[in-house]
Amino acid sequence: MVDLQKNFDYIDQHFDEHIAKLQEYLRQDSISLCDGYNPRVVECAEKLCGYIRELGGAAEIMPCEKGYPVVYGELRSKTPGAKTIAFYSLYDVMPVDEPEWKVEPFSADIVDPEFVELPKEYGPCIVARGARNQKGPTMGFLRALESMLQVDGDIPVNVKFVIEGEEEIGSFNLDRFCQAYADRLKDVSCVWYGNPAIDEKGRQVLYGGAKGIISFELTCEGEEWGGPMKQSLFAPEAAWVDEPLLILINAVASMKDTHGKVLVEGFYDDIAPYTPAERELMEKVKADFDEEATKRSLEINCFKDGKPGIDWLEEYMMGPLLNVDGFIGGYTGPDIQTNLPRSGVAKMHIRLVRGMDPEDIIRKIRAHLDSHGFPQVKMNVTSYFGPSYTPDTDPCVDAARRAGKDLGYDSVFWPRYYACVPLYAFNREPLNLPVISAGIGRMGRLHAANEYITVEGLNLYEKFAVAFLKELSE
Repeated sequence: MVDLQKNFDYIDQHFDEHIAKLQEYLRQDSISLCDGYNPRVVECAEKLCGYIRELGGAAEIMPCEKGYPVVYGELRSKTPGAKTIAFYSLYDVMPVDEPEWKVEPFSADIVDPEFVELPKEYGPCIVARGARNQKGPTMGFLRALESMLQVDGDIPVNVKFVIEGEEEIGSFNLDRFCQAYADRLKDVSCVWYGNPAIDEKGRQVLYGGAKGIISFELTCEGEEWGGPMKQSLFAPEAAWVDEPLLILINAVASMKDTHGKVLVEGFYDDIAPYTPAERELMEKVKADFDEEATKRSLEINCFKDGKPGIDWLEEYMMGPLLNVDGFIGGYTGPDIQTNLPRSGVAKMHIRLVRGMDPEDIIRKIRAHLDSHGFPQVKMNVTSYFGPSYTPDTDPCVDAARRAGKDLGYDSVFWPRYYACVPLYAFNREPLNLPVISAGIGRMGRLHAANEYITVEGLNLYEKFAVAFLKELSE
């Protein structure tokens, strides 16, 4: 039996130690998106295994054919017939090349919120790459498990850890892991992605699954079809030589209009219609929308096309998206260099919603490029996975709501998480597991400079994790 108050007291009494443990974890560089192979990512996996073993659990590094491994672990309850959950997370992080960092990205310094331009009421913040995504929530969960073991002598459910090292580069091996080791996960009743979220009204935000993604590059370079074949040329040659970079720009522009609508034929055809429950939930979210608070949280002056944010809210939450992440090509140094670039690359991704099949969308993009006069533009898909979905009536969602209530927080349910998380690997055949993205705590700026978790937010999240496991067990 979990004694919530005694666990909360234990967390408060040992919280300085918990902060120090998180700082230790954050100081481990585990950047997966880099040139070549970063051995420090695997060092981080080994460190993570050590943390699980310190709790008395079993942990192992599951090798992959190429790329970074999955950390798999188990911590079992002494209670006969206890339920089993899987905790999904990631130990890799994004690069740290943004110039706006106010502290060293792996220093894990504790600073006043004003120092990193956050509201004073947030209180002290731990600033580091990975603080929000996803080392803070992972370490918070481990410390919650420690609390229950120390206070109650047990945990109320069996926990299986599936923590990958490639989420930031496409989760190449997670689906393969879930397929190959499905027998290890067959007794799992739900998958929890520790994703603390508090909205502008101070409520826990629960997400029933996440969008899928296709990451790809479009490349155009001079070859036999035309353009410079060996090197860039002097700019006047553009009068009679094809321009690969301009062709690439036009190809990308042909895929999306200026308002964001994707122009690829058949792109929207297979999107699953809303269920009646989703429509009802969507209307509730709209009714709750706070325009000014949302603009402040995004640090923007206005929404797209100057329209109210509520006009875009449904598309933001429930719709697919095609995004241009960046262009590479031509001269980008100081002043102007008049040349005709030989090649260009556009890095792009698509966010998928329920009903959309990644391989089908890939075929449609290729067909669009060919039919619109861009056969010379090559498409290289670097990774993809599908969307996930769990209805708000699932018992794991209700357990997360009750856990929020245990801490004095109401909850709001979003049918879809706006971000892409590879929960699809658990949500599809052969596992078909419900997935829940849940948690209470203030943290933010994932994939950005001065990523943070507030000290208070870490404390709240640890207490939520205790309450959530208790509620799941009941």
